[in-house]
This record gives sequence, structure tokens and C-alpha cells, in this order.
Amino acid sequence: MNKIRFLILYILIAIPLIANAQVQVRLEPRHKNVFENKYVRILDVNIVPGDTTMFHIHSTPSFFLRLTNTKVEAQIKGQDWTKSQRDAGVPSYDSFLNDTLIHRVTNCDTVPFHVTDIEILAPYQNGRQIKPLPFKVLLENEKVLAYGISNSSIDQKVISKRGPIIAQLVDGDKVLVHDEETKKTRVIIKGGYLYIKPESSFYFIPPVDEKTKLVLLEIK
Repeated sequence: MNKIRFLILYILIAIPLIANAQVQVRLEPRHKNVFENKYVRILDVNIVPGDTTMFHIHSTPSFFLRLTNTKVEAQIKGQDWTKSQRDAGVPSYDSFLNDTLIHRVTNCDTVPFHVTDIEILAPYQNGRQIKPLPFKVLLENEKVLAYGISNSSIDQKVISKRGPIIAQLVDGDKVLVHDEETKKTRVIIKGGYLYIKPESSFYFIPPVDEKTKLVLLEIK
């Protein structure tokens, strides 16, 4: 009987401690580390309806891209919950260098919440000026350039001598990327990503789907 009481007491104490534990974002269970090299760490984040992340720490410059239209609530540690609507294709960036964030997120919608958190680990050009690609610039700062590409802006022109690029398909069935060096064509599916190594020569093949929305992140 004493063992049962001890077990119940342990559970009652442990559950609140686990719920309030905080970890680095890359260790939070819903943030899956799907790719990492010297330049970037790509965390693929999926939160099902009604689920809540652990408190987690953001302390590395990060680029975020929402891949679904989802209502969420977030709570900065020690503060109240706040509601927001996260819309697919909307990018954002936070350096977190002087303002480490500790928070948790809950999906209060009826659909999954899918977002990528791309941590910027090192520069490529090391501060040198680069000319933007001929696409719509969504975001630019000292570390990254982000572009938005629609079906009408894909013209199969070869892109070369650029920094590391992560291509993500927000809308549309798929986009094809042809590598001039290997002569291979790779596929990006909706909600998926493709890492394109520095100094590659490649081009996008226009898809049939006119709703295509592709976002490129280039590391400076």
C-alpha cells in the first residue's frame, strides 16, 4: 500500500514539473530536426489540434515559414496566453541574440499547425553584399534573403553561384528542380523542402498548377 501511495504522490508531483520543463527548441518533441549542416538547422514543426508544446527556448537567429492556416495560442513563460492566426506562406525572422524567448504553443484549431523553424548557424558570404535574385523579395536582413515565387515567375533560367538555399512549397502539388551539375531533377511536394547547396547551378521547371507558391530562403 505504501508503494502505491508513493507512486501516486510521485505522479502528482512529476506531471506539473514535466509540463513546465523547458528545453532548447531543437529538443522539443514536436520540433523535428530534419536537416542540419554548418549553415542551417531545419526544424519541421507539427502540432495536431488540441496539442501543446513543452516550454522551449529560442536563442539562435531563426527564419519561420508557416505552411498552414491555423489558429494558435502562445504563452511566453510567466505571461498570459495570447491568440493569433498563422497564415500559410507568411515568413518571419527573429535574431533572438539579445532577447532569448521561452514559450510554448498550443493548436486551438481543428486543423494541424505546420511550420518550419530554420535556425541560421553560420554565414556564407560573411557579410559581403549580394544582389537579390529576380524574384519578389519577402524579407531581407544581414543574414538572409527570402523570396516568393509564383507559377508565372518560374521561367527555367539557370540560377548559379549563390549561397545555401532552402526551397519550400507552400501551395501547389509539386515543383521540379533540375540540377545542371548532376543532370537530375528533384521534386518538392506541398509542405516539403529542398536544400540546395552553395554554388549550385539549377533551375525550376514551371508546374501545371497555377496556384503554386514557393518560398526560397538564401543564406547570405
